[in-house]
Amino acid sequence: MYLKRHWLLTFLTCVASFSLHAETSVSVEIRGIGTELEKNVRQYLSIEQQKSHALLSPARLQRLQEKAPAEIKKALQPFGYYKPTIKTELESTPDQWKVIYSIDPGPPLPIAEFNFKVSDPIAKDPVFQKLINSIKMGPGRPFSHIEYEKLKSDMTRIAAERGYIAAHFETHRVEVNLHTYAAKIQLHFAGGPQYHFGEVKLEQNVLNPALVNRYIPFAQGTLYNLNKLVEFQQALNDSDYFQTVEVSPGQADLSAATVPIIVHLTPRKPNRLSFGIGYGSDTGTRGKAAWEIVRLNPAGHRTKTETMVSEIGYRASFNYQIPIFDPRTDQLVYSAAAVNERTDTSDSTLYSVGANLNHSRSAWRETLSLNYQQEEFEIASERGVSSLLIPSANWSRTWGNRHIFTFDGVRTLLGIRGAGSKLASDTSFYQMHGSIKAIHSLGDHHRIISRGKLGGTYTDGFNQLPPSVRFFAGGSQSVRGYAYQSLGPTDTSGKVVGGKHIMVGSVEWEYHFDPKWSVALFYDAGNAINSLADELEHGTGFGIRWQSPVGPLRMDFGHAISHEERPWRVHINIGPDL
Repeated sequence: MYLKRHWLLTFLTCVASFSLHAETSVSVEIRGIGTELEKNVRQYLSIEQQKSHALLSPARLQRLQEKAPAEIKKALQPFGYYKPTIKTELESTPDQWKVIYSIDPGPPLPIAEFNFKVSDPIAKDPVFQKLINSIKMGPGRPFSHIEYEKLKSDMTRIAAERGYIAAHFETHRVEVNLHTYAAKIQLHFAGGPQYHFGEVKLEQNVLNPALVNRYIPFAQGTLYNLNKLVEFQQALNDSDYFQTVEVSPGQADLSAATVPIIVHLTPRKPNRLSFGIGYGSDTGTRGKAAWEIVRLNPAGHRTKTETMVSEIGYRASFNYQIPIFDPRTDQLVYSAAAVNERTDTSDSTLYSVGANLNHSRSAWRETLSLNYQQEEFEIASERGVSSLLIPSANWSRTWGNRHIFTFDGVRTLLGIRGAGSKLASDTSFYQMHGSIKAIHSLGDHHRIISRGKLGGTYTDGFNQLPPSVRFFAGGSQSVRGYAYQSLGPTDTSGKVVGGKHIMVGSVEWEYHFDPKWSVALFYDAGNAINSLADELEHGTGFGIRWQSPVGPLRMDFGHAISHEERPWRVHINIGPDL
């Protein structure tokens, strides 16, 4: 009889086990506590972490259930709850197992004693005074490990920012007595003297010391701040001049209360070659080769020579860059370029020389330019050669910390340019343009991406303007569903000749069904126009995205709904979100 029951139990266990991981799922429901507590409880619960395990069986589920009360108690303790009441229910249906935890966290642990002391320099420091006045812990108040650890972290951080390099906790102890159900806290913090930055000692033969000193984000004699050292090291790393960068505090001068800074730098190899090949629906197959001399001389000058060839033309350019003012953000760049582009609407070859001043003005990036260009062009039945001396100014700004892939961010660009017939130019024109792209998240899996572009040209000799200063629409970054630069006003034969103005807008919904993959639906509208009465073209469609290391790879299927035949067109693009 025993043997029969043993075999029956084994059989039922096997059937239940097969059913559990082959046909059913496990859900975990937590009741009675707030969102913050529930989130921490789920992180501690083994059954939450293993509920989708392929080998989850009734026996394993039972073991996880037995561990759960202790795990829940441990998860509640950082918030000061040491006497919870936990009830467990297990429900089963043909297609699901459901585990329910009803939790009464009980009374929060009160603070019986709060022994808090700081040394005199700390007590007199206005920044520390503000922190001390904000402390909510005290006798009779609920104790929270999270609040306690945050206070310690804030004191350590402020000490590092305020030059107290010898600051430390003489005592930091919490005693929890579950019999009396009370906590005793002892927290004693000694600051020591307040130090300042001393001399910066450079150990390098790479660049002129005067140039390296311009990377320093602090002045000698100001309060010592560890964050400033990190910023200094990051700026030298970002300069691209050095193979290794070591920025470290030296031996403190106790009598002067200063800390010297030691900087050891080794040079990077001066020459850098790069090659690339790619594809875009606007350009077709394309290849690129570049040669960069990252350090031409001790003054930090650098050059870059680049050639790019695609199915619609070529570009060869040379830049000579000189660091000025703040070398982290400001450069004077002399340039020369030859560009050929053959699109469905135009064919042009442009030669240019010029100079750009790149400068950061607060959070805005400013570029002031003066370029002289000669362009031989053909647009529809128009042929011509244009010479223009073009001064221009552009301002750009980006909000958001992650520019390659972001869930929330904005990028905007504003620009003006022009030429005068009395200043080495064949004709006069004045042009203004602006663009914006905004990304907004809706939960963890959804994004709304919107963009817009406006531009206007004022001239009495539009027919003399080359393609490089006319407006065209269409392409992967414009109205999708239409070929690159295929939209705009036409001549009497119906061929696109470009417009004086441009107006483009787009809205896109994107859903992430996987960390690396997403799908999108979009609607675009816009055109290059000569007056506000001109009609806009419309495109809609869908796309798929893959998160590559250099930014999303986007494949869009655009539907030209304004076109009589309503054709579809594939657009491929890769690059950062912002």
